[in-house]
Amino acid sequence: MAGKQPLKILFCIDAMACGGTELQLKGLIERLDRTRFQPVLCTIRPSNAEFEPENCERLRLDVPRLVSPGGIVSIVKMASWLRKNDVAIVQTFFQDATVFAGVAAWLARTPCRMASFRDMAFWAGSRETGLTKKVYALMTDFAANAQAVKNHFVKRFGVRAERVTVIPNGIDAAALQWLEHPGPTTDVVIVGNLNRRVKRTDLFIRAAAKVAATRPEIRWHVVGDGEFRPELEALAAECGLGDNVVFAGRLTDVPSYLAKMQIAVLCSDSEGFSNAILEYMLIGCAVIATDVGGNPESVLHEKTGLLVPADDAEALAAALERMVADPELRQKYAAAARAFVVETFDWPQCVRAHEDFYEQCLR
Repeated sequence: MAGKQPLKILFCIDAMACGGTELQLKGLIERLDRTRFQPVLCTIRPSNAEFEPENCERLRLDVPRLVSPGGIVSIVKMASWLRKNDVAIVQTFFQDATVFAGVAAWLARTPCRMASFRDMAFWAGSRETGLTKKVYALMTDFAANAQAVKNHFVKRFGVRAERVTVIPNGIDAAALQWLEHPGPTTDVVIVGNLNRRVKRTDLFIRAAAKVAATRPEIRWHVVGDGEFRPELEALAAECGLGDNVVFAGRLTDVPSYLAKMQIAVLCSDSEGFSNAILEYMLIGCAVIATDVGGNPESVLHEKTGLLVPADDAEALAAALERMVADPELRQKYAAAARAFVVETFDWPQCVRAHEDFYEQCLR
């Protein structure tokens, strides 16, 4: 693009917070080649500046209700801004932002109008599905962070498969030092917000109780916080885990905590592409995950970890027992996992794939 002005990209999201999609967007914006791309971040709800990217123009909007006179006026104003600022690409994240910026970009005739698929549409009831289908019809391109996510949206929303490009999440591999854990298993962890039942921390606790019956020396760690924490603490007590379960709460330095763990679990009923799994794998934890969504695209069964069926405490307990009983197997999976993540998901690959995709969309 020598001699050309950088392409202006508007990234629109509901709000910036400490979530997987938000952190991925922040990481992408901060790493984009500024000689080729000029990013602008737009939020339509009050946002936490702590999680906003550096060196990026900001549009902070407050659009409480999209389907309202005020919401329609805001969309029209956004369309005018897109035209005046010669925005070439609009990329949206989450449903409200997709409706807002997708319609605005269509009105502005923005050349590339792109929606991002990053989950298995657990949010979509019949009303949401109908509205989202209408907005997707206005978009020119789509990006999914896993093949399973792409397949789901193609089937559920009727999006044409050839218009969806899969670009996996990125992670800073160099920032997480891999640690070897020889010897027996003493600590097992699950990381996740405790305000969404789909994360199934209850399943982790029930499986832990089954293993603890014969392996009382293991400590079980729950990292995260949320409205269901009291309920989960009561479940752990009911299952007899006692002092062997640690509710660590929300941590500012999760990697330092993970460094003490030998096994990490992700047992969600639904998952797009998990950043937590990549962190587990980079830092040296052997991973057990449910066979849902994009999990099998990072946890290769019997190679970089173990997969188990969703909503099956017995299967999860059996996988845990297998790793606990065989430390050499556990270490083998952990080492293979680190190598796989570095080769496949390090940020340079992710950023390069996005930059190529943006230019391809405008050809």
